[in-house]
Amino acid sequence: MTLRILCLHGYTQNALSFTKKTAVFRKALKDIADLVYVTAPHVVPIPTLGTPEERQDDQLDNLAPEAIPYGWWTSSPDTPQYKGFEESLTGLCEVLEKQGPFDGVMGFSQGAAMASMLQLLLERPHLSSVMEECKHRPFKFAIIVSGFEPRDSEKLAWYTSQYPVLEANPDGTTDISNVKNDGKHREDMNGVNSVYLHGVQGASMHVIGRNDVIIEPERSEGLLRHYAYGKPRTLYHDGGHYLPSNANSRQAYRAFVQSFASPH
Repeated sequence: MTLRILCLHGYTQNALSFTKKTAVFRKALKDIADLVYVTAPHVVPIPTLGTPEERQDDQLDNLAPEAIPYGWWTSSPDTPQYKGFEESLTGLCEVLEKQGPFDGVMGFSQGAAMASMLQLLLERPHLSSVMEECKHRPFKFAIIVSGFEPRDSEKLAWYTSQYPVLEANPDGTTDISNVKNDGKHREDMNGVNSVYLHGVQGASMHVIGRNDVIIEPERSEGLLRHYAYGKPRTLYHDGGHYLPSNANSRQAYRAFVQSFASPH
């Protein structure tokens, strides 16, 4: 069974550039997974331009397609609310419905944070009016590369809230039909609620660079703690802000994804 993985690029990247940057990752999975890359909906300022005026007036027309910078949202330390997030979520829901179903999601940096929130919202669609209308099952797994927990307080609360454990299907997917629209678990025949958890239920692999100065390891570990229920796998490397491609990393990606390729 060939798996399908949705791939979300980092801030100031796009689907074309991310496809090239993940060539080794894609090759490692070539016979077990199809990777689908999508571009975020928001063009963002070019970070190499020095002044606000230059960034405001940058000439995107002069850039090669793979150099045009996109993001899933914008924010600042003073205003941590994620501007443009809902538009990105709406676009991703359309991709899920039109190009899915997807077995898993992989994201890098801002795309990793987006992938994690998408994984959580597919498990708990009552948290978002967009996701309540999205016709797609929860992901079986996520690969989170240089991820981080959201600084937007509303979205951080999604991870710290308590949820009922979803029932597993024979094919490894999870079933949200036993959860009412308000997110509360239906009681069993004896009137006793099932086990509860905090954060994300689904499986995950977290790739963390010990020398990442863009997303420090502590920030990635902050997101990792919200995956405690699913016993997440971790892959630490001695590099910085990138997806490692050495032999050990390739073997780790393949072993993790391969575990979902056969019916459970």
